Amino acid sequence: MKRLVLPALLALASPGCMHAPAPATAAPENEATKCELVQTLVREQLPQQILSGLEADGHDGPTQVLVFVQDQDENVLERLFSGDPSCGGPNFKVVREITREALVLFLQRQGEGYVYDAQRAGPNRMSLGGKAKGAVMKRSGVWAASSI
Repeated sequence: MKRLVLPALLALASPGCMHAPAPATAAPENEATKCELVQTLVREQLPQQILSGLEADGHDGPTQVLVFVQDQDENVLERLFSGDPSCGGPNFKVVREITREALVLFLQRQGEGYVYDAQRAGPNRMSLGGKAKGAVMKRSGVWAASSI
């Protein structure tokens, strides 16, 4: 048995060994779809509570929103928007970097959609997300969210 271990390891390490590519972090196809996803999430109860709390604390203008996708297999966070996002609404604006207290959305791919967590964070204070608080799936071309 021990004699088979070394040849097996050498076979796996050889340059001709093929590996299936790791699945890319799932993200919606384009910026408009990403924005629809974020707008759906911001209307949910927990994100709305955070936005209301920021407004009640006297934050001016639209609240900054930062969106990450968590890849549990690789234990990494990636920004949902690759470029400078042009996504927002009457009381929020998606940004790449937060400069004041903001709403941070953490998405994790699950099936045909995402589970999410929403947290209040600042430029010098941010957690890595907690337990999923809700889920969002695309049904008939429209994002639909629900609490967990």
